[in-house]
Amino acid sequence: MMMDKRHCGKSHLQLKVNSLPETVLLPGDPARVLEIASYWDNAKEIGENREFKTMVGRYKGMEIAACSTGIGGASTEIAVAELFQLGARRLIRVGTAGGISPKVKPGDLVVLSGCVRYSGAANAYIPLNYPAIANYKTVMALIGACQELDCCYHEGLGLSLDSFYASKTHLIQGKSLPSRIEPLLNEWVKAGVLQLDMETATLFILASLLGIEAGAICTAGSNLFFDYPTTTISNGAAISAALLAALKLASA
Repeated sequence: MMMDKRHCGKSHLQLKVNSLPETVLLPGDPARVLEIASYWDNAKEIGENREFKTMVGRYKGMEIAACSTGIGGASTEIAVAELFQLGARRLIRVGTAGGISPKVKPGDLVVLSGCVRYSGAANAYIPLNYPAIANYKTVMALIGACQELDCCYHEGLGLSLDSFYASKTHLIQGKSLPSRIEPLLNEWVKAGVLQLDMETATLFILASLLGIEAGAICTAGSNLFFDYPTTTISNGAAISAALLAALKLASA
């Protein structure tokens, strides 16, 4: 059931509509909303405020939207909460990440079944022993789409951290900073964690609490631990897989 935005709380998304399609893709970068919308028919922008750009359109007859979350759990929480109030019921993150497993090379896709939680936004809602997991139907649809499109992909766990530099303090030149997460990353690699990002755990926790479907597919932009040859990174494979998965889920 769609909810009228007049009955919602404060709006950070600043949308020009009263309701949204059930399926919304969630890139972090506002520019990627335009890239996603280039695959649609009748694409139009319905809101832009701060880090949040939102567009709607149709993909092979399916009504769909995309909204950028910005960077990190706090802004992701805002997007998820406000999209839900306007009728979003299936959220698929189309993001970028840093590989930490030796299996994950730059340009590979990662379909996330769950996340290790280092997310302040999610922790504000529920204790750490509440798992950050994807909707299984969404995971299977994303895997099926990757296979159908012949993408190089991995499926498994990620780690979401509400910091960019704490996992790579060497990038802050001129000052040696402490980090509570850097010494733990090798342990998580040994445990089979595939990638590091800043948003997915918050998405999964909020979606579970709200009772809606969520999944995530990320493009590895680099690998934090393993030196692979430099390659041109494209978002196209992840976008195509997310759109195909969304279409299959909507028609199921």
